[in-house]
Amino acid sequence: MKKKSRRTFLKSGIVAAGALTLGREASAQITPTNAHIHASMRSAEPFDPAKEPERVRKSFYDLTDDELRNLCRAIGYMRSNTPLESPLNWENYARDHAFHCTEASAEYPAVHWSWNFLPWHRGDLYFLERILANILTTQFDIDGSKFALPYWDWSVHQEIPNTRLRKQKRLASPLFGYDLSQENMVNPDTLGFDNTALYDGSRGPTIQNPKMNPAKERTRDSREHVRQTMYYMSPGYVSLMLAAPFEVFGGKPVTDRQTGQGLLEQGPHNNGHDWVGTRIGKNRTMGTLRSAASDPIFYLHHANIDRIWSLYTQPQPDPAGPWGVQQYTFLDTDGSPIVQSVQNIVENTANVSYASSGKAFSVRKPSKVAATTTAIARTMKSDPITIPVPRALFGQGEMLLDIRTGPITHVGKYTVRIYAGKQLVGQLQMLDGENRLQHKSPFMTHTFSLLLTKLPPRGSSLTLVPPKKGFKILLKSFRYRPL
Repeated sequence: MKKKSRRTFLKSGIVAAGALTLGREASAQITPTNAHIHASMRSAEPFDPAKEPERVRKSFYDLTDDELRNLCRAIGYMRSNTPLESPLNWENYARDHAFHCTEASAEYPAVHWSWNFLPWHRGDLYFLERILANILTTQFDIDGSKFALPYWDWSVHQEIPNTRLRKQKRLASPLFGYDLSQENMVNPDTLGFDNTALYDGSRGPTIQNPKMNPAKERTRDSREHVRQTMYYMSPGYVSLMLAAPFEVFGGKPVTDRQTGQGLLEQGPHNNGHDWVGTRIGKNRTMGTLRSAASDPIFYLHHANIDRIWSLYTQPQPDPAGPWGVQQYTFLDTDGSPIVQSVQNIVENTANVSYASSGKAFSVRKPSKVAATTTAIARTMKSDPITIPVPRALFGQGEMLLDIRTGPITHVGKYTVRIYAGKQLVGQLQMLDGENRLQHKSPFMTHTFSLLLTKLPPRGSSLTLVPPKKGFKILLKSFRYRPL
């Protein structure tokens, strides 16, 4: 008997159903089986965005105890009470993210390194939120229309999220999986909900050290990483990102010869994943895209990224144009698939809004200074490479650096650090991606946009320091432009 792959197993639950679409019909029409769907969780009617309730997402810090319990009840149900073969099982839902990133294909289009990064993750949050709300309604007799996912506001709380009420009582974050005031490993607690629902045992931060603190790191690389993470997640950096053009902020258009990360993905997204997971090895859930979505903090992290996108006021691509064409498959509350285009996602999620966490971002007007582009044809391996910088840009504050490279087939995580003299001013920090093996064409170009800050007043070059082993990348050109 042929053994099923993880993808085949998941597809048997997720894709073996008739697709409900908005504006387009799915190509496959297969009826789902009761083995994969809870009868009590069936949708009362087809998904209609116009009938969705208003949902206001709050900072995790601002959750009440009842809101926290409901979040744990719903996620705990998906993790512990949903059949293993159901597409609504937590791990099966999480695998869809892996299929779209580390194993991206024509069937599962990529959701990283492009302008599709923001809309796909918005759709992923949106449909998970509906599933969790439906679980509260059908399994716990709680009004799910009042439910909304919280966000981790790492611009204010640079630590594993906790609520204000729990911190006032000196209680650890529920994301560590237990309540120190009631758990003694002998007597049952009286919490009344699954208090391990938000737990993941493969995180780097611990209950003793839940905050971003370079002083607690053991190596120079880790200390630098945490300092960079804290800066990428700072209100000042977020304000600067919000002033950037959309292709720099949110990612570049997708073609068969081009991909490109935006600042939001390259900086706070990647570093947030790696800080929660690990800076070393491949065994941490959030630290590798293959398994990141299994950790509940993944959705809190991406809810904050989506919140920042909701604050973006610069011109964006027209969702009725090329940006809106790409289609993805999500899950309805009964596990049946719903095919949504990027246009659907952008236009039909207006019922979701974000409550302020009390910190506003000051966005300045973008610079109109002309860019400076320099061609280069050098292969970066293990040795540092120096690239010139127009003298006039030093001492001018922040500037954008667009680095265009050839194909990247390195599948593991890597970091390229960028120095002005001895001062670390930025980095290219990539998470894992096995689908990069597909990018072998010499015509493929990847563009990385970096926001370089705190440049010294004098200088004439930047130094790119790659990993010491197993790395090879062709540099094609670089472009400087003041922000």
